[in-house]
Amino acid sequence: MVGEIRDDGDLIYATKQARSRQTLDRLLEAAEQVLATRGLDEATVPAIAERAGVSVGIVYRRFKDKDALLRAVYERFFARSREHNRAALDPERWIGAPAAEIVRAVIGGIVHGYRQHRGLLRALFTYAQTHPDEQFRRRAEELNGEAFRALGDLLVARGAEWSHPRPDAAVRFGLVVVAATLRQLMLTDEGAHHPLASSDEELARELTRMYSRYLGIAEGGELRPPS
Repeated sequence: MVGEIRDDGDLIYATKQARSRQTLDRLLEAAEQVLATRGLDEATVPAIAERAGVSVGIVYRRFKDKDALLRAVYERFFARSREHNRAALDPERWIGAPAAEIVRAVIGGIVHGYRQHRGLLRALFTYAQTHPDEQFRRRAEELNGEAFRALGDLLVARGAEWSHPRPDAAVRFGLVVVAATLRQLMLTDEGAHHPLASSDEELARELTRMYSRYLGIAEGGELRPPS
């Protein structure tokens, strides 16, 4: 009898935990949607609660304030991105692939990801850049740079395929330029002649060309001097 009661208690606890997790996920999903479609300024607790279909009181049971909620959104988004990037940039996947192929594929993927999540990324980057907590800003930059560091490691391992005289520094500096370019395009309004208004393919192609020429990546089996 005692064992049965304990089992029932475990089941009730597990059920409550599952419901709690579902509520938390719903809140974070709703916050992402509001940030993506309405921007950082309009991502208020009432707006997020309404999108999640819960009361404002439920939000404050989970988070002490709006900042705590947005931090959770930020960490969750980049944790998912980190797992995706680890799989995409696993060195085992790229065995035998030349540097030019890696650059073309990965930059194309990054451009697509920035375009797909443009509204949300704009809000999250703005949130992090303007946050008063210096420690959080450093943590945010660390999360933002992980994918580019992994790409840099793949390329450094293929240093014989490109001709820049300072391989490690050049790879990472070039990626900083690519990241800064994408972020600037994403954080500014699109106009009729704005580069971001072009297709993903064109933007990825131009960034790939810029980065490859800076490094002097081999094309057609021949090394070229950095432009």
